[in-house]
Amino acid sequence: MALRILHTSDLHLGMKFAGYPDAQTVLAEERFHCLERVVEEANARRCDLLVVAGDLFDRVSVAARDVLRAAETIRGFQGRLAAVLPGNHDFLSPGDELWPRFRDACAGSVLLLEEPTPYPLLHFDLDACLYPGPCTSKHSKSNAVGWVRGSPRPEGIGLHIGVAHGSLQGFSPDFSGEYYPMNLQELREACVDLWLMGHTHARYPETPGRTERIFFAGTPEPDGFDCAHEGWAWALEIGDDGEVNAEPVRTGRLRFVDESVRIEGAADLRAFETRYSGPGAGATLLRARLSGRAPRNVIEEVSRARERMAGTLLHADLGTEGLREEITPEAIDREFVEESFPHTLLRTLADAEDLEALEIAHELLGEARR
Repeated sequence: MALRILHTSDLHLGMKFAGYPDAQTVLAEERFHCLERVVEEANARRCDLLVVAGDLFDRVSVAARDVLRAAETIRGFQGRLAAVLPGNHDFLSPGDELWPRFRDACAGSVLLLEEPTPYPLLHFDLDACLYPGPCTSKHSKSNAVGWVRGSPRPEGIGLHIGVAHGSLQGFSPDFSGEYYPMNLQELREACVDLWLMGHTHARYPETPGRTERIFFAGTPEPDGFDCAHEGWAWALEIGDDGEVNAEPVRTGRLRFVDESVRIEGAADLRAFETRYSGPGAGATLLRARLSGRAPRNVIEEVSRARERMAGTLLHADLGTEGLREEITPEAIDREFVEESFPHTLLRTLADAEDLEALEIAHELLGEARR
C-alpha cells in the first residue's frame, strides 16, 4: 500500500522580522498562516504522514502563545501521524520549556522526534520506521545522523525513513561546516529508503527523478531577500515498488523581490511602478536599486513614486544612489557658474553630443569638488 507524506521544514514560527518595522506584524503572522496552509494541503491530499524536519520555531525561547498556537494547528492534521524534529534554531535544550510545552499542548497527537533512535510507526498503522537526527545545539561541526548507519532495523517494517536537519555538502551555504554538515555519500550509505531534510531554505532537488531518495523541503514561506523562491513543501508518495513520486507544492504567499532597475525616462519609471501594482502587491516586499541618467522632472517624480509604492506594497525600499540627473545644457547651467572652466567644458561636450566624454568629465569634476 502506498504511503503519502507531506514534508516541510523551517517555518521559523515566532520570527521577529525586526528589519522590517513597517511589515513586522504581517510577516510574523504569515508564518502561522503558512503552517495552516501546510496542514490543509496535507489533509486535502489525504496524506498519511506529516513531517516537519526541524525549525518549526525560530528559537528555543519562543513565546508560549506561539507554541500553543502551533500545536493546535498541527493537531488539525487528519492523517495517521504528524512528526516534528527539533532543528538547530529550536534545538533540544535541558531546562527549556519549548518542547515540554509543545508536547503537552499536542496531547499525544504529535510525535516529537527527540531521541536518536528508531521510531517504529506500526502503532499508527504505518508500515514505516523513522530514524531522526534531532539537534541539541544551534551549531555543530558533526551531524546528528551518524548513528543511523549502524542502527539495527526493527523487524517486520517495510519502509525506513531518515529525518534530519543540517547542511548538505555541495548544496547548502555552510562554508565553515558548523551546521550539522552532511554529504550525499554518508546519507546514501545509511541504508534508509528515504531522507526528509531541513535547514537549507531552498528546495532539493529542483526536479527529482523517481529514484531520488534525499529531499530538502526548503522554507514553505519566504522570509527574506535571500529567499527568491515562492515557498514550497514536498508531497511524496512511495509505492509498493519503492519508487517515489515527488511533487513540489507551493505553500508560500509572500514574495521578496530584489532587483536593479535602470531609469532613463518617464516611461521607465511608469513601467517600474506598474510592474508592482497588480493583485499581488500587498504580499510583495521590494528592494530596488535605481540607476541611470534621467531628466530632472523624472528624478523629482521618483520620490512620489516611492510614496505610492510604499502605500501599495507590503514593504518598499528604493535606493536612488545610482540615479542621477541627465546632463543637459540646462542642468549644466544650474550646476556650474557660467563661463567657468567646468561650465565651458561640459557645454562644449554637450553641444558636440559626445555623451561618453561628457559623462566622464562630469564625474571627474564632481570628484574634484568633493
